[in-house]
Amino acid sequence: MKRVTIVCVICAILLGVLAGVRASSRVLFSTVSPNQHYHVDISQSRSFPFFERAVFLNARRDGGPLVRRKLLYTGDFLDNDFKDLYSNPRFRSESVYELGGVELGNESLRERPGDLRIINETSRDVAYILIETGWYKLVAFDIKAGAMLDLSFHYAGGLSCQGQFVNSEERFAGAVATENKDYLSAKRQFLVRVKRDSATIESPQQGLRQARCCASDRPDPDHERLY
Repeated sequence: MKRVTIVCVICAILLGVLAGVRASSRVLFSTVSPNQHYHVDISQSRSFPFFERAVFLNARRDGGPLVRRKLLYTGDFLDNDFKDLYSNPRFRSESVYELGGVELGNESLRERPGDLRIINETSRDVAYILIETGWYKLVAFDIKAGAMLDLSFHYAGGLSCQGQFVNSEERFAGAVATENKDYLSAKRQFLVRVKRDSATIESPQQGLRQARCCASDRPDPDHERLY
C-alpha cells in the first residue's frame, strides 16, 4: 500500500512538472508596424524537447488586443524549427504582416507570380485574415465591412485562408489547389471573398479545385481549437 502511494505521488509530481513545462512559452519575434499602430508578437510554447511545440501570433492595435493566440505552426523534434522556416517576419505595409518565403530550397516549391484581392462582403469588420501558400504566410489586419484589399504576392501551387471577425470567436476558412502544374507557369489572380460564415477562393484562370484547409504545418480550424 505504501509503495502504491509513493508511486502515485511521484506520478503526480511528474505530471505537474510536465504541465508547467507545457505552459511555458517564449517570444520568438516582436515587430512593430511602420506607423506603430500594430504590434505583433510571435511566441512558441513547448512542452519538452521531444514533445510538440506550437507557435502563436498575438497582435495589438494602438495598445488594445486585436488577435489572441492565433496558431501559426505545430511541429515536433523531427520538424524544422519555426525560426528557420520563417526567419524574417516583417510588415510590408501598416496593416499587412508577412513571414517566410515561398521557395525553401526545393524546385517543386518554386514561387510563381500572382495577385491577390481580398473582399469583405459582410457587414462586420474582420480582425485578421491569414493567407498561406508554400512556406509563406501573410496576415492582413483590420479589414473593414465592405472593404477590398489588393496585394501582389507569389504562390506555390495552392492557397488557403483563415480569418476571424472582430470581437467574436467565429472563424471562416477556405483552401484551393492547382490541378495541373502547367497552370503554374503563368501569372495567376486569386480572389478571396469573406462571407457571413465562410470564405471562398476563386481565380479567373482554369485549373483550380477546392482543397482541405489549411496549411501543412498546422491543424485545420476544427482541430486548432485544441491548442
